[in-house]
Amino acid sequence: MTTAPQATPGQADRQWYIVSRWQEYEGEARANLLRICGIGAFYLIELVNYYGVQLGPIRVAPLPGVDAQFHARITMLALLWAMLSLGVLMALRQNWFPKWLKYGTTCLDVLLLTLILVVADGPKSPLVVAYFLVLLLAALRFNLRLVQCASAACVAGYVFLLGYARFGTHRDLRVPRHEQAMVLLALVLSGVILGQMARYVRRLAEDYQRRASPPASGGAKTDRPA
Repeated sequence: MTTAPQATPGQADRQWYIVSRWQEYEGEARANLLRICGIGAFYLIELVNYYGVQLGPIRVAPLPGVDAQFHARITMLALLWAMLSLGVLMALRQNWFPKWLKYGTTCLDVLLLTLILVVADGPKSPLVVAYFLVLLLAALRFNLRLVQCASAACVAGYVFLLGYARFGTHRDLRVPRHEQAMVLLALVLSGVILGQMARYVRRLAEDYQRRASPPASGGAKTDRPA
C-alpha cells in the first residue's frame, strides 16, 4: 500500500501560512462589504433622526437634539468611513493586501466609531454595541493577534468615552459604574471567546488533515474503540 508523504514541520507551517493568508484576504473582503452595509444602515438611521419620515401611515418625527451642526459632523465622519471602505475595496481589487492592512482597518474602525460616539451621546449611546461588531469583523479574518488587537482597541475606545463623559464635556453623558463594568467585561470576554475560536481553527485543520491522510502502515484505519 502506498501512502502520501508526510509534510515536515517547516512544510506544514508554509502551507498553513499560504492557506491562512488566503482566508485573511477573503475575510478582509467580507469584512469590508459588511462595513459598507453597516455604514449605510447607520447613516440611514441618522437621516431618519434628522429629517423624520412621512410615508402614508408611517410617520416618524425628527429626533430632538439632532440639529444641523450635529448632522453635519455625523455626515463628515460617515463619509470618511465610507472612503476608508472604498480604499480597502480598491486595494483588494488590485490584489494589494499587506499584513498590516487588517490591523489598520480595525484600528480605524474603532477610532471612527469612537469619534462618532463622542459627537453623539458618548457611553450613553446605544451605538456602543458597535464595538462588538468590530470584534466580529476581526474574527472573520481567523487571526488570533488581530482579535487581540481589536479587543484591546475596543476596550481603549470605551475607556476613552468614559473619560470624555467625566472630564471632557459639560453634557451629562456619564453612565452608572455597574453599566461601565458590564460593558467592559463583555468586551473582554467576547475577545477571549473569539480568540479561542481563531486559535482552534488551525488545530481543526490539522486534525482533519491527519484523519484524511492514508494510514502509515497497512490495515484499515478506524475510530471505533477496541
